Amino acid sequence: MKKIVFTSALHAEIQETAIPGYRDNQVLLKVEQIGVCGTDIQVFAGRNRYMKFPVVPFHEGIARVVKVGADVTHVKAGDRVVIRPIISCGTCYSCLHGHENACENFNCLGVQSDGLGAEYFVIDREYVYPIPESCPPDEAVLIEPFAVGIHAALRGQVKDKRVLVIGAGTIGNFTAQACQLLGAAEVAVCDLSDDKIEMAKRSGIRHCISSAGRILKDVTYEIYGTFPDVIIDCVGAKVILPQILELAGKTTAVVIVGNYSEPVLIDVATIQRNELNIFGNITYTAEDFQKAVDLMVSGKVYTDGFISAKFPFDEAQSMMKFALEKRGVNMKVVLEYNGEG
Repeated sequence: MKKIVFTSALHAEIQETAIPGYRDNQVLLKVEQIGVCGTDIQVFAGRNRYMKFPVVPFHEGIARVVKVGADVTHVKAGDRVVIRPIISCGTCYSCLHGHENACENFNCLGVQSDGLGAEYFVIDREYVYPIPESCPPDEAVLIEPFAVGIHAALRGQVKDKRVLVIGAGTIGNFTAQACQLLGAAEVAVCDLSDDKIEMAKRSGIRHCISSAGRILKDVTYEIYGTFPDVIIDCVGAKVILPQILELAGKTTAVVIVGNYSEPVLIDVATIQRNELNIFGNITYTAEDFQKAVDLMVSGKVYTDGFISAKFPFDEAQSMMKFALEKRGVNMKVVLEYNGEG
């Protein structure tokens, strides 16, 4: 079979390898579509602190079941599935207390271990979720990033709250949609990109505003006339966090979803005096992922136009270059494999 390997920064190549074997509790999958995430772009550029070259990339994907082990009963050969790519140990403190997403042995496919960038992939049964044929592939491939939004909304306890989501890319848009679906009183999203703001409007997000050349406090007061109850940072830019702390009111909850690639100097006294609630946020739990599957399959999530471009499997290098260069305007780039293998 073929696999994609990031051999060094900015270099992807196709290599040949054997189809993997599988155990009784595992599933052999044939990958159909892969979504390119901001994390994948970081890995490709060699800017992710948790990975080492060479690595088989990618963690967002859907596949067809080829074969199942003797102990697998919830899926069968021919089923379409979505993969939950956060592998947990099941034995550490976090796992034993329902926070497997914060596992002490955290393993994201395509970062800490080889990912879905191969024609065939083997994974333990608990990480595959069946998807009905009524759910189009272009929607199913977006379940994983939507699960990130579900977890962020739950971390922020958004029900009946005024929410500001910073960033209207795929994660920001899905986070805002998740907040609305989970009962937030009001949801606003801001972004520098007019195209992403237009997408947010089409997605049904109530308040969408361009923040280009403006400070967050002015943007938010234009919408709400006051500070939000919950601020969800889906950008992770060094200049953003100090603005968030300036914007936040007494007891505001701040959820940090965007990946910060460098340390940020902040005024801790502001956090203390205003009794702010700062929540780290990493991926999702198994329960969050199932909720994302259910909502996507139900048709309640807006996805039209989310896929900015598609590339065939053999053009991984061109795809990653495109994803890197256009990351400011793309929503989601997808890699497809439709060959016989």
